[in-house]
Amino acid sequence: MDTKPYFGIVLCLWLLALTGYAQQTPLSPNNFLQMRKLPLVQQSMKTEQKVGIRALWNGHGSTVMAVDMLQKNPELRTAWGISDEQFRQIQDVQKNVPQNIEAEAMRNPEFRMIVQEMQAIQNPDDPLMLEASIGTIMKSQDLREKIMSVGVSSMANDLSNLLSPEQKQRMDEFLLTHMSEMPVFSPSTFGSLGLTDAQKQQMERIKNELEPEFEKQLENLANAHLIMTNKVLDELEKQGGNFDMNDPKAMETKVQAIAMKLSTEDPEIRRLQEEVQSRGNEFSTQFRTKMFDVLTDEQWARFQKLTDDPPEYIKALRKKMQEQQKKLGAADKVDIWLPGPNSWKPGDPIPEQYRQERQERTRQRGGFPRGESQ
Repeated sequence: MDTKPYFGIVLCLWLLALTGYAQQTPLSPNNFLQMRKLPLVQQSMKTEQKVGIRALWNGHGSTVMAVDMLQKNPELRTAWGISDEQFRQIQDVQKNVPQNIEAEAMRNPEFRMIVQEMQAIQNPDDPLMLEASIGTIMKSQDLREKIMSVGVSSMANDLSNLLSPEQKQRMDEFLLTHMSEMPVFSPSTFGSLGLTDAQKQQMERIKNELEPEFEKQLENLANAHLIMTNKVLDELEKQGGNFDMNDPKAMETKVQAIAMKLSTEDPEIRRLQEEVQSRGNEFSTQFRTKMFDVLTDEQWARFQKLTDDPPEYIKALRKKMQEQQKKLGAADKVDIWLPGPNSWKPGDPIPEQYRQERQERTRQRGGFPRGESQ
């Protein structure tokens, strides 16, 4: 997974939120920045964030994110053995999300009702919902979140179907070694360790038990995310909105530079980062360690080996990402996805305290692999 700081992801979600509305009329950069202040777009920015995080929690987002890495890193395609034809098909899948959503609406009556309800709320004469009540806007975003989630799920399934079992194994190993760089993850992240059906069911039970707490953390994160995003975009507007609407990459670089600067200079952003990190770290540690306890000692040993000594291509990719961060002046910046100093670190998803406790339990059992029900 890309190791860019939190605001890099903010930008991607923000662009998605605004692009659909911007198509209604030609916009200058300044008008584009003004549009994001509308209630509909503000809520859309929260929706984008929640869809992305919930997709990781449900097991679809990790596939989409891993495949997105193929776009930016040709060396990853080589390491996974992705052919040129496969890569072309992957790009086609990513372009066809709207068609897939439409196809799902055609074959799924329940989902078709959601789409129809969304269409009933929309007013062609008021695409930005300037005259709509806050309640109507909130309802539209709730429906939009459900529709987008179906799109992410459909994309993940289509992408997965393009990969061979060997390629899926490499992708799963890649995701496992980058677990600490994800805000959340699903039980499917452990797929490369050869989980039994009983273990999968146990992990799903753990996930279901923690679902209410996850939703609370998600809402807190989305609210903090929106505040921080607006601060970054306020600064971009102060600088004159000087960017090319047709050059998303240049725009992304500009926004990242502003975000990194604010992350060290703006007291409110630092406070929000620390709050999100503290709450997220507590939840993440609880979730991870419960999942780790499901693994047999043999699986645990494989997980540790993969974490401590990953394949060379993963080491090389990490080095590349670190160099990119340094170029952006982010070497010493706080990454919102990661807990504080001396705790979890990129590439090390295992808290040292748990590692030691697990080692002691294994020693007391005589070093034999645990049974599934232990």
